[in-house]
Amino acid sequence: MKVRNAAAVRRVCLVTFYAMFCVLALSATALVARAESNNCGEPPDPARYVAQPGDTEDAQHIAMERSFTGEGKLELNVCSGELHIKPGHGNRLTLRIETASSPELKMRGYVKTLDISPGQATISLQFPHKTHPVVTLELPSTSSLRSEINLGAGKFYFDAEGILGNRELNLGAGEAYLTMADDRGYANFEANVGMGSFHDHRPGGRSSHFIISRNYQGKGDGSLEVNVGAGSIDIDPRRNETI
Repeated sequence: MKVRNAAAVRRVCLVTFYAMFCVLALSATALVARAESNNCGEPPDPARYVAQPGDTEDAQHIAMERSFTGEGKLELNVCSGELHIKPGHGNRLTLRIETASSPELKMRGYVKTLDISPGQATISLQFPHKTHPVVTLELPSTSSLRSEINLGAGKFYFDAEGILGNRELNLGAGEAYLTMADDRGYANFEANVGMGSFHDHRPGGRSSHFIISRNYQGKGDGSLEVNVGAGSIDIDPRRNETI
């Protein structure tokens, strides 16, 4: 009787695990499918971007620079595309956007929010997925900076050593690449992937697949939290953007 009961329990566990796996796989597949067919920006929300002297724009490019101390709060929301976050120079924040094809509106029509003061920055971009936008943000940072960066779908490149403070990175579907040589860029690092993979290319690092939740204690300052719904997180010690 005990043997039959044990076998029955194992079957129930296997069926339950398989059902959970299927639900998660279907959820992740649906998330990726929605991201790939994402028409964010069409029709666009009203834009609240006001051009300033020095801003440049043409059919497939737009760039602007603003004063920013690297303290206070940064919030960046990007609908889809390829996103690069790098350390800047001086007390200047620089934002550049390039698309592979010309969108229906002027480039400025997809810059929904650009509200930047020396101590706070809020940026919201809604470029259509089909235009394959590449967004590059360069900014100064200090240990007191609180940054929240959200990308709906795409590729996310983040210099975790060059951008200081408390950092929260959220990616709905896609790949997140972190430049990080060791554990001196954070006091606490949390990485979560709902469905996908995690690859730590640092010495002694290891890879994981499926559902991932990692927490590391470091020798630096500030916190780093990276959340990916469906996709991957790659940590690489090399300071480049082709992993």
